[in-house]
Amino acid sequence: MRPASRRLVAAVAAIVLFVAGCGGGGDSGSVPYKEPSGPAARTVKIDAGNFYFDPDTITVKPGIAELDLVLDEGNHTLVFDDDKVPGFQLEVGGDTKTAAKKVDLKPGTYTFYCDILGHRQQGMEGTLTVK
Repeated sequence: MRPASRRLVAAVAAIVLFVAGCGGGGDSGSVPYKEPSGPAARTVKIDAGNFYFDPDTITVKPGIAELDLVLDEGNHTLVFDDDKVPGFQLEVGGDTKTAAKKVDLKPGTYTFYCDILGHRQQGMEGTLTVK
């Protein structure tokens, strides 16, 4: 192979590696969550343990609410299904015993679950009804 060809191959390889690195890891379709401004009208406390949420059926009025996830045992997350609250995630475990975020809830039914592999299948799912 000629020196010019080697340089071309090396340059193409470097570009391919650079572009692949820019793709990063994680979910490329994820949207960063932005908490609503203003105070929460209510606080909803949800306990997380192996493998449950308590309560797992919640009803609240529309508006800004603070969701507080409290660790009973294990490592857990709380996310919403169907992109109803894109990018929202609470995570507890290890040294993090509680996590909280505000969310502006519109009327409807929201399914929440733990997205750690296997947890949802073992029962870590709940329903938040806003009416």
